[in-house]
Amino acid sequence: MTAPIRLFLAIFVFATTISFPAEATEFPAFQGEFCTEIAKRPIKPADRFLALIQCNRSENRFKEQLQKHWFLVTDDDMKFCMKSKGTMNEIKSYQQLVGCLSEFVGQKCYSGTLTCRGKAL
Repeated sequence: MTAPIRLFLAIFVFATTISFPAEATEFPAFQGEFCTEIAKRPIKPADRFLALIQCNRSENRFKEQLQKHWFLVTDDDMKFCMKSKGTMNEIKSYQQLVGCLSEFVGQKCYSGTLTCRGKAL
């Protein structure tokens, strides 16, 4: 076998061992209501401002984390996580969404629906 054919076969075998969800869904854009609500809790204005700053930093970290791994999220995952819209449990932040979606990705890894081979994504 020639080297280009071996390389092609190696790439093909590697590519077929990786599984991705069939359809990725649109990335959500939260408007910051979550952090605004969090910032209302402290009594002192300075504490409110600090809470808002900390919440926004946290949200940005969770948003970046989600964006890196968004290819793992399907429409069905999002429908489940967002099903409680309009209720007290409505997802309004990237932090909440990461919590919900991470359960789905973990379940897919354990069930074999998604190939997760000990590598941190």
